Amino acid sequence: MINTPQRLVHVPPGVQCFVGDEARSRRRIEETVVQAFEGWDYEEIIPPLYDLRPDFTSLLAKVAAGRLRDRPAPIRLYYSGEVLRYEPPKAGRQSELHQMGLEHLGGERSAADAEVLAIAAECLDRLGARSWVLAVGHVGVFSGLLAGSGLDGGALETLRERVEGKDAGGVCEVLERSHVGPEAARAVLRLTDLAGEAVVLEDAARAFAFSPAASAAVAELTRVVEALRAAGLGDRLAVDLGEVRGLDYYTGLVFRAYAPGLGFEVGGGGRYDTLLERFGRPMPAVGFMFGLDRLSLLLERQGVLPAPAPLAAERVQGPALGEALAQARARRSAGARVRFGDGGGR
Repeated sequence: MINTPQRLVHVPPGVQCFVGDEARSRRRIEETVVQAFEGWDYEEIIPPLYDLRPDFTSLLAKVAAGRLRDRPAPIRLYYSGEVLRYEPPKAGRQSELHQMGLEHLGGERSAADAEVLAIAAECLDRLGARSWVLAVGHVGVFSGLLAGSGLDGGALETLRERVEGKDAGGVCEVLERSHVGPEAARAVLRLTDLAGEAVVLEDAARAFAFSPAASAAVAELTRVVEALRAAGLGDRLAVDLGEVRGLDYYTGLVFRAYAPGLGFEVGGGGRYDTLLERFGRPMPAVGFMFGLDRLSLLLERQGVLPAPAPLAAERVQGPALGEALAQARARRSAGARVRFGDGGGR
């Protein structure tokens, strides 16, 4: 008996291996999401695996500015594949993740925002997820209220964290140490509780009327929300103006997808109008991503995981190898699932 060192047969920390029903279920989820992307006329892109491919968005931006530089906007692209990130083992997080998402590059902002939200909604519906909701916000509200405030980067980031955490006391502490004017300070504090149904946007329009930039952001988000409500998605939307993540990346709409069964989002995205400019092709852009691992976990917990059992395999064997092989090929041509040979274990 060969004494194989355990370390040679263990899967490394941070990566995963799926076999049989697990793999089949994940493939069905992926196929369902991809069919929705295709149905909205998005084109698949398989970018190169380099720089460890920590995400797809930046790679697609490079491709749009390079190989697709002569293609007129808007450009609609989708992807499905693995990304690799270094995560210390003690963090308990995966280094290898499967992401499925799309990017809408160019085009009118509100129409593109509404489109990607509608596609995210269709994906969740097609998967059979229950009671899901898209929580939408706009980073332009927060940044508009603080324009010209003189807050340094550290204080701004701390304030952002407090607002996103709905920590009203923490927000007050940061503002008290700053030179933010009283009207703007009161408005920023309001962001911690301006969340809920679409009527929140009416409250925000009144509260932020003194700030042209914040008012413009509220108006833009209102147009998108009204379009989605007109399209029958009103009961699937929640407004959260305290959603202010990624201020150095996102420039407008931001959203996350939630559903009962998980204590975190299954996906999300937003508008990032400055990214492509870094690669020499200024163009507005919006997109989103679903994590396959999170979707799979959600559907399993909700009891709707798409895991149909495969057809039973027909055993095909015989004393004459060529004759048996010909029979197996004939059965395969007829669509049967076959087990060739002695029918032994897998």
